[in-house]
Amino acid sequence: MSEKKATAFQVGSDKPFLIGLGVLGGSYLLIILLMLLADLVFLDYGDKPVVGPELVKHGKYVDENAEGVPIAVEPGRNYQFRKGENESGLKQDDRTITKNGLFEARSGKVVLIPSQKNKPITASLRPEVRITNISIEKDLVTLQTDAPHGLIWGTFIRVTGADQSGWNGVHEITDTSAQQLSFTLPPDSKPTNQLNLSIPNPLIQALRSEDIQFSIKLSLISCTLTTLFSLWVAVPIGYLMSRFEFRGKPFIDTLLDIPIVLPPLVIGLSLLILFRYAPDWLSERVVYQWPAVVLAQFMVACAFAVRTMRVTFDQIPQRFEQVALTLGCSRRQAFWKVIMPQAKGGLLAAGTLAWARALGEFGPILVFAGTTRQKTEVLPTSAYLELQAGRTEGMLAVSLIMIAAAALVFIVARTLGMKRIFA
Repeated sequence: MSEKKATAFQVGSDKPFLIGLGVLGGSYLLIILLMLLADLVFLDYGDKPVVGPELVKHGKYVDENAEGVPIAVEPGRNYQFRKGENESGLKQDDRTITKNGLFEARSGKVVLIPSQKNKPITASLRPEVRITNISIEKDLVTLQTDAPHGLIWGTFIRVTGADQSGWNGVHEITDTSAQQLSFTLPPDSKPTNQLNLSIPNPLIQALRSEDIQFSIKLSLISCTLTTLFSLWVAVPIGYLMSRFEFRGKPFIDTLLDIPIVLPPLVIGLSLLILFRYAPDWLSERVVYQWPAVVLAQFMVACAFAVRTMRVTFDQIPQRFEQVALTLGCSRRQAFWKVIMPQAKGGLLAAGTLAWARALGEFGPILVFAGTTRQKTEVLPTSAYLELQAGRTEGMLAVSLIMIAAAALVFIVARTLGMKRIFA
């Protein structure tokens, strides 16, 4: 019986393992990227025309022999067309319009072309309004339109094409009715006989809104205060939990994790119940006031800062501190001269995480501070209020401001030397 020849040991290929890691990790990164791209693409960054009432009567395409739905229009006037899911376009004489946007009517009739019969009409056709009268009383301008424009209180209007200074630009509408709108001009502006109107994109409207400007300021101030308070608490607690063993340490460790695992709404409710037992003078100055915003943010953000600082101190060998103690340094001197210089990266990481976490805090603020305009309104609650009002584009504009602010903070932090922490 012949003996089998010994074969050399062969190491299996690492490619399947690495491909699996790439697929799992890449899918998560892809979802994040697609979310950000969806937010950026969904928002229309162009100005919208000021349009009048809807001209298309909604119903069903029932006539199989008809070419489409005829719609009477005014020759020489601009119309805003939006193609629906059940339409292939709009026919005007020998021209077919398939793209959304403004077009000029050449004749007195256009035909809405259906793509499917017996389906509801989903297209839209609205005339662009014309200015019929411009009146100025002191610095207040009132424009009269030839059709109802549908603008609401508190929006902005962009003026272009005026032949006098002070007119062109974005103006806040101070008053509006079905066929009128008013805004203020800079002092000593001269009358103009011509101008064009458009509605600025939601991002510009959000940045120009006094409510959003207040929420941006309060968010920046409250997040900065929250970060300072969080670091003030996180450094000693993180150092204590990293360097010392004592009775009750597991209990304290568990207690520090509670703000992380609890639903944020529960934290806000717990704070609200806690201040029911506080003195009236304290409760009145905190609950539903701006200090409640800072306290709500602090209760959640500080927990992340504590964890980060504990990990930072764990990574610094205790031998450095022991050598400093043997050389005559006190515990305090060793902490400030030996430990803290090596913990700068972790301190920056903890501050950045606390700031970013405070910026996105919503639940505790909603319950404990409320959503009062120009009082306790921060960016997350601004997005909530925009959604409640049905202004999806306004909510998305506020969300983009938050994304930009958070990204800017992380870029600055990385530039200042946090690469090793988040590498």
